[in-house]
Amino acid sequence: MNGRGQIGFQSALLVSWGVVIGAFAGALLAWWVGASGAGVLLMAVSVTGLVSRLWGLAALREMEVSVRPEREALSVGQSVTVHYTLKNDKALPLVWVELLQDAPVRDCLTPDGSFRLREFSEEEAAHTGRARAYVRRFSFVMSYSELRWDTVWTGARRGIYRPQNIVLRSGDGFGLTQSTGELEGLEGRMIVVWPRIVPVETWPFLRHVWSGTTGKAGWSEDPTVMLGEHPYQPGDSWKRIDWRAAARTDELMVRQFDTVTPLSVLFILDAAALADPEEGISITASLLHALCAAGIDCGLALPATEHFPPLTLRPEDPSVTVAGCLYALASFEAESASARFDDRAVMSAAAETGQVWIVSEGAASMRCPELAGALSESGVRLLAARRENGVRMTKIYTFDEVRRKEAAI
Repeated sequence: MNGRGQIGFQSALLVSWGVVIGAFAGALLAWWVGASGAGVLLMAVSVTGLVSRLWGLAALREMEVSVRPEREALSVGQSVTVHYTLKNDKALPLVWVELLQDAPVRDCLTPDGSFRLREFSEEEAAHTGRARAYVRRFSFVMSYSELRWDTVWTGARRGIYRPQNIVLRSGDGFGLTQSTGELEGLEGRMIVVWPRIVPVETWPFLRHVWSGTTGKAGWSEDPTVMLGEHPYQPGDSWKRIDWRAAARTDELMVRQFDTVTPLSVLFILDAAALADPEEGISITASLLHALCAAGIDCGLALPATEHFPPLTLRPEDPSVTVAGCLYALASFEAESASARFDDRAVMSAAAETGQVWIVSEGAASMRCPELAGALSESGVRLLAARRENGVRMTKIYTFDEVRRKEAAI
């Protein structure tokens, strides 16, 4: 067995060394005094105990397990197929083998019916080093044989699954001994379950060329060059109507310009203020995903939690990717989020970022008002972390708009 090897061995009293040696000595004594029947019985007990003990000790030798997920990142609701291989590379067959895999933290992943969740007793927990695990049992693993199977794991909630090791249990065919061993074949591997990705509106982050800005916030092209025109529809800006064409044709046509894309966007997650942190995290992750697809560099600022310091991922940092931001959200401990940010790092990142958005419930309920006040001069905006009309996000305001609205209440 590769990796750490054996970590436990259990046996019945019948196969203890004292019983095996004592039965062997008793058999010899019985034969010496002429009690052949008792000698045969005692010798059978000794041989059975010895064979059972040696079989149990050798059961996990030359056993290999490989686990290979098809991909290592998925979103809540998505599934990933994990390929397993169990190999017995020795002449000794096994009557039974159990494979134990760590249960994901916060149950972020759940397997199909090929595994079942087992809650261990205190004795089993002390023996295996875990309180619960997903277990699969096999019967009759023959010598020099290989078992292959696939298990579909589904993302139930965001989180990071780090299956550091696989535990194997096996024993003799008499059911008298049991060995437990660990394999480190999964060391360093993980499966990331991103927050749920939902459809979101990105129009607040984009502007048309005719009203676009230059510099960090985006780039602007010649507004005299249009993409085209379309008939006027209710809600279209009157400023974009082609009045010359209207005078000639008596039909209102609206100029359609190109879009100005911000060079970078920084999201500040005010998680401590959120009534539903998972909703806010899902919206933030969805925006990161959508804006990255539009070619916009994104960054993320998270507050300190019980086990982790505050985190600032700067949009202008070449090493910061949308996958890195989603990873940070997947592992974020929202239940213990504080109001403490790395203000200096956030201010520095905001100074180099085109747009800065604070994800919170509202201006009056923000847990980082000092940081928001310091950022307001640079045009920080507030993104209300809730959705309306199913999955369409509509509650997006500038920081000043929300502050004026809530001050008037």
